[in-house]
Amino acid sequence: MIDKTAVKLPMAHLRFLEGCASFEAKTAELYHHFERLYADDAGLARLWRKTALEEENHAQQFDLAIRLQGVGMERVRTDVSQAVTNLHRLEEFMEKIMASKPSPREALALAIRLEEQLSVLHMSSIVVFTDLKLKKLFEAMMDHDKDHVSVLRDALQKLQGN
Repeated sequence: MIDKTAVKLPMAHLRFLEGCASFEAKTAELYHHFERLYADDAGLARLWRKTALEEENHAQQFDLAIRLQGVGMERVRTDVSQAVTNLHRLEEFMEKIMASKPSPREALALAIRLEEQLSVLHMSSIVVFTDLKLKKLFEAMMDHDKDHVSVLRDALQKLQGN
């Protein structure tokens, strides 16, 4: 049970978490877009769907933290204003990608770069927790999909090998 008297995050940090949730949802939307674009390749479409669902899971983790209103959390480990600016730039970049039709190779390469940049945007790495059980919960939720980049790289290597 979480102690309701535990430290809560400042409003600016909660807004940042909202931005993270929104960005994760947009990333999922991009991957679903790729799933539709490459629906004729069942393996590739399956990869995009799996990756999109994992991004949706990340968004839900941020949503959970927001619903907790920072209870059990001390602070965000980043310069919130700079991070928000970076999120906006990435969102603009994603909008351009969604308006285009990259090749499967280009889409995989873009996703790899995106995932590498987003690897720091995980609840377990950007928030300082005061509640150890809550920290472990978020870490456990992240454990199952730590290999995004390697799975995407493997798929890109297979395509390049053809």
